[in-house]
Amino acid sequence: MTYLKPLSERKAKETALSITLIVFAIFFIYPLFFVVVNSFRPNADIIINPTGLPLKLFMGNYVQAWKEMQFPRVFLNTLLVTVFGTGGIILFSAMCAYGLVRNNFKISGILYALFAFALVIPFQIIMVTLGVLASDLHLMHVPGLIPMYWGLGCPTAIFMFHGFIKSVPKELEESAAIDGAGKFYIFFRIVFPLIKTIISTIAVIDALWIWNDFLLPLIVAKQGTIQLAQMRFNGQFMKDYGPMCASLTISSIPIIAFYLGLQKYIIKGIAAGAVKG
Repeated sequence: MTYLKPLSERKAKETALSITLIVFAIFFIYPLFFVVVNSFRPNADIIINPTGLPLKLFMGNYVQAWKEMQFPRVFLNTLLVTVFGTGGIILFSAMCAYGLVRNNFKISGILYALFAFALVIPFQIIMVTLGVLASDLHLMHVPGLIPMYWGLGCPTAIFMFHGFIKSVPKELEESAAIDGAGKFYIFFRIVFPLIKTIISTIAVIDALWIWNDFLLPLIVAKQGTIQLAQMRFNGQFMKDYGPMCASLTISSIPIIAFYLGLQKYIIKGIAAGAVKG
């Protein structure tokens, strides 16, 4: 009997925890459910009863969103910015972190401290200066967003790469160097494959950030991305809730699919980082 009571108490705690997590999950999922449901309802029905269910599937919102947003064009723009922005962050920050880890100079520690300090600077503090700099460098367009995302995203990525690269055994690099391998060969053929878990984690984090970013494209490009195109349904005197929900739904599908595809690598990266820490 002494073993039954602790077992029953443990089951009761696990059940209470499961119920609590289910309730929180419902709270988090409901906004997405609300958007998807209202994307199939006429705008008039949403205004009358925002929380109602559609009596029939109304596809007019998707047709209107596709046409008014010029979805193929803004989707391609956003995709290119996200791909090249994320790829550049990963490449440049991994190379920079590798150089900081493997060079035992005082300047390496100072540079790493500066990158770490950049993590605590809010974007709102530098956005005006960044807009002026973009204008001076003639980067006030969609392609100009890419190098800006490199600069904004690299400090965090360098901080994350730094810890993982330190765990790579130096003996592997020394053996390759003895065989005549150069620095670039050692980095791309030996070190880079060994840190693929943190690469996947950074790729998802930065891709989600760049794809969903609104403020920087608004300052620099003014138009041309998915997030800016959705603003046309949010007028001063009239809001098209139906097309707005439809645009949110179709624009979230690619990035959700990307996240789900790399989810297992994110978990591995977090677990590996916890063990290394």
